[in-house]
Amino acid sequence: MCFDGPRMIGLERALQRRAPFFLYLGALIALMGCISYFGWTRTWSTIFILQPSPAFLDMRSIQGAVISARQGLNPHMSNPNDPYRRVSNYPLIWVKIGEALNLPDESRFRQFCTLVILCFVGVNAYILRRFPSFALLACLLSTATLLGIVRANTDLIIYSLMFVFALAFPKTLSPVPILVATALKLYPVFSLITFLIKRQFLLFFLSLMATLAIFAYMWGELAIIWSIPLETGDSYLTYGLNSLAPYFSLQGFGLVTLLCLAIFVTALYLKKLEGPHRHQQEDEFESSLFLAGASIYVGTFIVWANWDYRLVFLIFCVPFLEARRFPFSGLLAVLIVIAMNDLVLHNLLGTTGRGIVLFAKVGVFVVLSAYLGLRAFAIFGPRDERKKPLATYPLSPSNRES
Repeated sequence: MCFDGPRMIGLERALQRRAPFFLYLGALIALMGCISYFGWTRTWSTIFILQPSPAFLDMRSIQGAVISARQGLNPHMSNPNDPYRRVSNYPLIWVKIGEALNLPDESRFRQFCTLVILCFVGVNAYILRRFPSFALLACLLSTATLLGIVRANTDLIIYSLMFVFALAFPKTLSPVPILVATALKLYPVFSLITFLIKRQFLLFFLSLMATLAIFAYMWGELAIIWSIPLETGDSYLTYGLNSLAPYFSLQGFGLVTLLCLAIFVTALYLKKLEGPHRHQQEDEFESSLFLAGASIYVGTFIVWANWDYRLVFLIFCVPFLEARRFPFSGLLAVLIVIAMNDLVLHNLLGTTGRGIVLFAKVGVFVVLSAYLGLRAFAIFGPRDERKKPLATYPLSPSNRES
């Protein structure tokens, strides 16, 4: 039997490119098999996921809020039908959605949660299929991602909406997913900077006006939502400025000053490296994913303390980092993988592991803030400069499919 050497080499390379995608599907199948055989709680506890019971814990806050509202209560003030009696920190539109979907009915509730998770997994499979990468695979199977799945957190819905936005950009209707996501969870408003950086000024101002209208309509709720604390006990499994204080002697103004200085120095370094390198045309979808994910991470880091499942938006950054290769983008991708695996590192290395994860989260924030700042200021530069992204290196054949 005769084998064509070049054809066999091409087949081998194709299989290598597909390997992360097939491993992801295999991991999902194995996970479902373990849940079926060993049960929900035992499976998730084995892979370090906290509070796996009851199933879909975060979505049950909305289920409880609907029941509480039926009882004449304000879920922002009292939500006794939540499994842990947590008050709802979601906009009240979720109560209307839950009522329309009849989420108090357990079978409808589980069907809805399953649909949300399937959409999230489908989006991830598409991204991994289009941008095969083992770093991306590690993020998709990270404990931060699995934590969001096991709790059926509403961030999975926002994640899918932001994916639709990046896929549709820059079409006229591309702001719609952002506006819907903003009405549902507020923080997607940070991704409007994507329109600004991409010089879609009309879409930016129209989206900004629509966002202001949303906030004006929700004005009575915002103060209540803002006042509800993140109940973590400590800053474990969280990120953001409010989560850093326990680990630093510098607090308040001193901590902010230190971070601003780090961002400024990093921005100068990136700017210095911009000149000597040739630029290449950006992939629209890839760069839109990156800008949406990076802006949400930076914005939420500054404004709130956030549970780690919100780190899923860093998944959007990995394809861009691996393709564009500004000098330490590879290291930044590694830091993202570390930041998204707090549960693993903490369980294996204890306090040391937590320190490594904290460093990774802060490092990712500093670099992404510097990069976004440079891209935002670039729109005021000469016209020919505005068309160019920050310094990049050419793609290697092994990084992308031909």
